[in-house]
Amino acid sequence: MTVKIARNSGFCFGVKRAIKIALDAAKNKKDIVTLGPIIHNHQMVTKLENEGIYKVDKPAEINGRPTIIRSHGVEKEIMDLLEKNGIEIINATCPYVSKTQQVAKELHEKGFQVLIMGDQDHPEVIALRSYVEGDAIVVNNASELLNKKFKKIGVISQTTKHINDLEEIVKVLVSRCEELYVVNTICNATAVRQNSTTNLAKESDLMIVIGGKNSSNTKMLAKICRKFVETYHIETESEIDEKWFKAKKNIGITAGASTPDWVIVEVFNKINKCMGNNIEVDDINDIPGFKEE
Repeated sequence: MTVKIARNSGFCFGVKRAIKIALDAAKNKKDIVTLGPIIHNHQMVTKLENEGIYKVDKPAEINGRPTIIRSHGVEKEIMDLLEKNGIEIINATCPYVSKTQQVAKELHEKGFQVLIMGDQDHPEVIALRSYVEGDAIVVNNASELLNKKFKKIGVISQTTKHINDLEEIVKVLVSRCEELYVVNTICNATAVRQNSTTNLAKESDLMIVIGGKNSSNTKMLAKICRKFVETYHIETESEIDEKWFKAKKNIGITAGASTPDWVIVEVFNKINKCMGNNIEVDDINDIPGFKEE
């Protein structure tokens, strides 16, 4: 019986950066807030609260306090409002998200109808739309474009989507527009994580996907795994059912970009306990199959 983890599981660069920015700010300032959850992980948000960093949902709740902009970014109008009101902004927006916002703005200024592949209610996509003055089409997949035609269209993607879905959208659009401009804004770390998850799922009897139930990239990992093998999406080890592992030999673990290392370690140890393996680790780097690049 083996339990292995997919390469690059857990915090991505953007999330690590956002958490560091938040914790560093808490060393020198008091009463800091984040506008929305800094990342899509309840356990990490709770940990930040213990460090004196609290989440607010609306600009009206800031009340003059230093404000951390979450890794997904916020709408341009909100950034402008905070600056106008003299709020100290601590910008933890992922650089890849910031780049995508700039691409969207430039495409709009050049006269392209901007199409965003993504989840329309996701914070990153909501922010993206604000950079094209709300004039953007948001679709999740190519099937939503079958009855549409365009003259001049520019395509970008939410950074955590799958490249295959972007390719399918481009294929459909080629015959449905006069001018097509595509910028692949999917984060490379997302692609690497998805590929390593796919490879592990193919050789596993069961996959455990760890991460927030509201995390887009974690839900994508679960979707990928379900194509190949029985899969469970959990947030913490408390959700694990020992019955899942009956008659299973090879268990695979993967985790979303917002999943803390300590949560992954707890899940790994719980799985081994359920399977009767006398194995316990204290660090993610000690989990078999893990390799950080």
